[in-house]
Amino acid sequence: MAMEESKAKVGINPEFLPFLKGAHVNSVDEDVNISLAMYLFTARKVTLARAAELSGKSISDFIQILIDHNIHWAEYTEEHKKQDDETIEFILKEDGKQDESNM
Repeated sequence: MAMEESKAKVGINPEFLPFLKGAHVNSVDEDVNISLAMYLFTARKVTLARAAELSGKSISDFIQILIDHNIHWAEYTEEHKKQDDETIEFILKEDGKQDESNM
């Protein structure tokens, strides 16, 4: 038995409609799905890949949408910096050992 597509009926405040009609290539449904995916991603409720999937877009298309809306899609945390610093320190130590062994 095939699963039927589930759709939620949502009432949109009529004051939003002028902003959703005409200027967009997307349907209102598509715009709403993209907006919800963007919200879930920026609220850190879903990953980038999951947000792209929910929006019905490829990851690269979803990243472009985020860029178009000035939303940072990649996050460089303090933990990332610490890991990078440790890696750089390790490489510099290893490079110094190689220089000594070549003398």
